[in-house]
Amino acid sequence: MIKAKLKAASIHLLMSAVVVGCFLAFALTVWYPEPFFNISGLANIILLLVTVDVILGPLLTLVVFKPKKSTLKLDLSVIALIQVAALGYGMHTIYQAHPLYIAYSGDRFTAINANEVDPATAKYPELRQSTFATPTLVYVEKPSDPAELSRVLMETLSGKPDLDARPEYYQPIGQHAATILAGGIPQEKIRHTPENQQKLSDFLQKHGKTASDYAFIPLIGREDDVLWAWSHATAKPVGVLAINPWTLH
Repeated sequence: MIKAKLKAASIHLLMSAVVVGCFLAFALTVWYPEPFFNISGLANIILLLVTVDVILGPLLTLVVFKPKKSTLKLDLSVIALIQVAALGYGMHTIYQAHPLYIAYSGDRFTAINANEVDPATAKYPELRQSTFATPTLVYVEKPSDPAELSRVLMETLSGKPDLDARPEYYQPIGQHAATILAGGIPQEKIRHTPENQQKLSDFLQKHGKTASDYAFIPLIGREDDVLWAWSHATAKPVGVLAINPWTLH
């Protein structure tokens, strides 16, 4: 009996781990490439998904499994339904909350989730992303017409999305690299405390060069705000410093 229980629970565990593992591998590779998962605030959803589908499901199978039990199929069906419901909830939440655009506006990048924008409204065809796509870097161009800008501001005050969540104002980021790199936070502010000094030193030890070779730009996430380091040489992001930019003086 014990061997049968362990075999059934092991098979259940293997199947659950494969399904959840494949989904999480896809989500973390495509929807949440580094550093976006760390600032997304989805750790609790991942924990729920793993707990119910990979741990609780097989444990329940271990408890209820008896080869000749008359209600075995019903018991296993109920367990499977609970797992499917948890998996569906987790997948939907993770999909809805994944950043579809990383929008630079003013002096910062903001992660804009898939459920916050309509990619079809983007002015540039290359920015009309599928909602299943990996995050795309964009530059937010404010309206040059004062009347239009005033209208957008009034709409924002009434509850509509701000400029950084309006794809019609998005532009490809490449042509604005110089503006973005010029807007970083000075390293003197980062070095203001010993803790931040150490984080900067660790970053430079890992990535090389000097602090002057990078622009440190605020990156706003759902859970955390960090400094996103961009290389002046390549005009591309390199890594993050776990420093809240709004605490720097």
